[in-house]
Amino acid sequence: MTLSEIQKLIGTGETRTLELKKSTGELKDAMHTACALLNTEGGWLIFGVTPQSHNFQTSKSSQ
Repeated sequence: MTLSEIQKLIGTGETRTLELKKSTGELKDAMHTACALLNTEGGWLIFGVTPQSHNFQTSKSSQ
C-alpha cells in the first residue's frame, strides 16, 4: 500500500473497518479493536493518526 493510498483511506475517517489510533500508547485498546476486526469482516488499524483531525503524526515515540 502506498502513502497516497493510506492518506486516502484515513481521509474518510473511522468506519466499521478502519480504526485510527494516535499512538502506540493506546495499544491495549487497539488490541481489543484488532480482535474485533479479526472476528468480523477484517479491516485496518492504523497508528500515528489522530482520529478527529485525520492528521499524520510525524514524531517518533521515545519508547
